[in-house]
Amino acid sequence: MSKKKKSNPADINGIEEWMTQFFSDPFTNFLDQYTFRIDLFETSEEYIVEAELDQIKAEDITIEISDEHLKILISRNVKSAEHDCVERSVILPFMLEQKVIKAQFENGILEIMISKEETCKRKNCKVPIQVK
Repeated sequence: MSKKKKSNPADINGIEEWMTQFFSDPFTNFLDQYTFRIDLFETSEEYIVEAELDQIKAEDITIEISDEHLKILISRNVKSAEHDCVERSVILPFMLEQKVIKAQFENGILEIMISKEETCKRKNCKVPIQVK
C-alpha cells in the first residue's frame, strides 16, 4: 500500500508544489473563464490572492474565511427582485482564521494579502475591504 504524499505548507517546496497544482488544475482554468479570474502570488512576507472584478462595485464583494477556505462572493442586483451571485473558493494549504488578512479593491482588482508571520484573534469570518 502506498501512502499519499502531503505537502507541508511551512516548507517552501510545499507551497511551490501547492501553487503548481492550483495552476495546472483544468477546473481552475474553467472557472477563470466562466466566473472571474484569480491569481496567486507569494512575497517574502505574504501570500496574495488577486481577483479581476471588472464592472463590480466594492459594496457587492464579500470575502469570507473558514479553516483553510477563502471565499470571494459577488452579489449584484440585476433587476428589482433578482440577484446575480457568483463565487470562487480557494483552499489554501494552511489555516486562515489566525492569519492577519487585509483586502483592498482598486480599478477592478481585488487584492487579498495573507500575512505569513503575523497572527491575530478573529471575531468575524468576513474580511473588510479597503477601497482605494
